[in-house]
Amino acid sequence: MTEMLSSKIIHAPAIAVGVALLAVAMGGCTQSGSQGPTTIPATAFIRPGVPVSHPAAALPSTSAPAADLVPLNAPITQSSVLTAGTLPGQEANIQAAVPAAGTNLAVAALLGTVNSKPIFVQDVLRPISKELKNAAAISKTKEYFQQQAEQAIARELNLKIDDILFLAKAKRYLNKDDMKEVAAVVAAKKAKIVAQYLGSEQLADRALRQQGSSLQEKLKGIRNQTIIGMYFNHTIYPKLISTRRELWHYYQAHIAKYTQHASVDLYTITYRVINQWPRDPNDPTHTQPVAHPTKAQIAVARRKALAYCDKLESEIRHGANFALLAENNSSDPAADNGGHWPDTRRGELSNPLIEKTAFSLKPHTMAPPLLIKNKTNPRGDAVVIIRVGAVTRHHVIPFGQEQAAIALLLRQRMYQQLLRAYQRNMYDAASVKAMTQMVATASQVATSLYFTH
Repeated sequence: MTEMLSSKIIHAPAIAVGVALLAVAMGGCTQSGSQGPTTIPATAFIRPGVPVSHPAAALPSTSAPAADLVPLNAPITQSSVLTAGTLPGQEANIQAAVPAAGTNLAVAALLGTVNSKPIFVQDVLRPISKELKNAAAISKTKEYFQQQAEQAIARELNLKIDDILFLAKAKRYLNKDDMKEVAAVVAAKKAKIVAQYLGSEQLADRALRQQGSSLQEKLKGIRNQTIIGMYFNHTIYPKLISTRRELWHYYQAHIAKYTQHASVDLYTITYRVINQWPRDPNDPTHTQPVAHPTKAQIAVARRKALAYCDKLESEIRHGANFALLAENNSSDPAADNGGHWPDTRRGELSNPLIEKTAFSLKPHTMAPPLLIKNKTNPRGDAVVIIRVGAVTRHHVIPFGQEQAAIALLLRQRMYQQLLRAYQRNMYDAASVKAMTQMVATASQVATSLYFTH
């Protein structure tokens, strides 16, 4: 029977991740690509040597402003398109505060200024407090915690700086009508928040203060992110255009992602024919089969094994528990899993007769017991009961069904590229140096605050 056993590894295709902001801008479309089966342990009847496939990582991210997580309420317009020649250059005046020697830093300490606007330690640490607490809990050394803290702090600091810079640009750019629309969005958000607290602004403010914020601070954040979002609506989004040819090229280049392979949810009970061989008369326990049975004895054993599996099949059809019968009678590796091999693809089964039978069944049906003969060694003979659950037919998801999702993905990539271009043109070498100093200062406070062991 061991010749029939090998390993099976399921492939998991990459799944494209969309940006919420761009999804809203495109009318809420999402990608509906095929979902691959999962990886399972070594299983029977599977062709060996199948390579492992890992899910692809998400697209590289940048320290994008928080606006890319806020749904846009303003429509995308084609007016006032910002061209590459008008990108700002070195607009950031970022200064790091230098604490006096021997000063005990605290959360209220000044980290620095961005275009004269102060950033305090608490502004950076508060949003990532849970992350820092978790990092402290799993860190065995102070050095390891500091490394994790610096990464989180640098990410949050970049968000803060981007917010300040983009907000200043957005306020200069938007007109009075735009700001009226911003006010309407904020008013609607405020009404929604207050409604959660019986319509009382006092109750809403009290609840938010218990969370380390306030109603005024919450609305201020909503207003700022709406302004930035509307600014991007006017400047970046009109440039995020992909032609149908580009979408089709991406679809063709990634056709494997949109291909659903034929697969079955497979269940088996593999009963060894050797169980029905005559017992060795010289064995005092009368449990060992004879070493060299005659052809007639082998034929009789095969008939008995088939009859035994016919009985099992009848019990299953009358309501017996398949998993329990598999655990008690099956010899293949799936026996401990109730005989279940999830998501078996066509071409992965090493025995063509088993594969042909499994893929010929309708969903949630069972085939009559199947005798599998081992031509080189009758000890490997087995009778297999094959049952399938869900059945997936091979098909390719049409381009038209995936076109909107592909457009969203390509817009996401262009968005990231343009955003990085904005950031490169706003930061100079001095600014980068100042941010490094601010990260080091905030890391010192985080270490003294969270790493207490």
